[in-house]
Amino acid sequence: MMNPVLRKEAITTMRSWKTYGALVLFLVISAVGAMLYIDLSMFQNRDLSFDPSAMVWLYVVLAAVQMGLVLLTAPAVAAGSISGERERQTLDLLLVTKMSPLSIVLGKLTSSLMYVMLLVVATLPIFAIAFYFGAVSVVQVAEVFAFVLVTACMVGSVSVFFSCLFKRTIVSIVLMYLVIGFLCFGTLVLLAFYYMSYDGLYNGDIPVLATILILIPNPGVAFFSLMNAQLGTDVTYSLLRMTDQTSAIYQWMGTHIWLLHLVFDLVVIVVFVLLSAYIINPVREKKVRKKKG
Repeated sequence: MMNPVLRKEAITTMRSWKTYGALVLFLVISAVGAMLYIDLSMFQNRDLSFDPSAMVWLYVVLAAVQMGLVLLTAPAVAAGSISGERERQTLDLLLVTKMSPLSIVLGKLTSSLMYVMLLVVATLPIFAIAFYFGAVSVVQVAEVFAFVLVTACMVGSVSVFFSCLFKRTIVSIVLMYLVIGFLCFGTLVLLAFYYMSYDGLYNGDIPVLATILILIPNPGVAFFSLMNAQLGTDVTYSLLRMTDQTSAIYQWMGTHIWLLHLVFDLVVIVVFVLLSAYIINPVREKKVRKKKG
């Protein structure tokens, strides 16, 4: 049986013309950008020759746009899922139904990410351009889509947690963007400080394991790690300062940061979904009120 919250939100969202208008606009921008890239690639030489390998970078750009789309839109959509119900004074009505708090949270999370996932899936025909020229395989495209969707679920689960924790939607949105900023840029700043402090104290090779652990939560580094694995570049080696003398296990971890990041995402999803269900549990709220009383 379909989650009642998800069914209601799906019907409400898909009835709005704004949903399809934004979808068409996003696809038009993506398609025009892809066509301009192909045009520049075809006419960069006087003999009008076309290099199919240039489609690889079109694939990378499209995948990066999807990641950026998820990181920017998922918090704005999911952060108001529970706090919005509070502001409309309808959360108590949800809690007195037969649905469990966990079911409510899962329904809100899924419905919040439903439109983001629709945007991601709708770009498949544009990805087919790169696939047509033999730049990438179906497996590689599937890996990128799975990575983006899991990242969306991670961002959405933390956003829903903030939405349960705070009464104002704007507070949840701001905090979620701060978290994303820390994950994407704060970890790099932390790594830079670690490099400088380690070089100053020990003046030797920096431990690869510590570097990997700092970068695992970073969705941007994980994304480029996936691109590195698919395209066979050495970006990860230079970032982690790995050499041929680095142990095999550290080399595997360094070249598979995207896999480690997916494990991190799954753990975050489970933890924050359970925490969200715990926070809105009416039984817990009654106990808190009794203690305050």
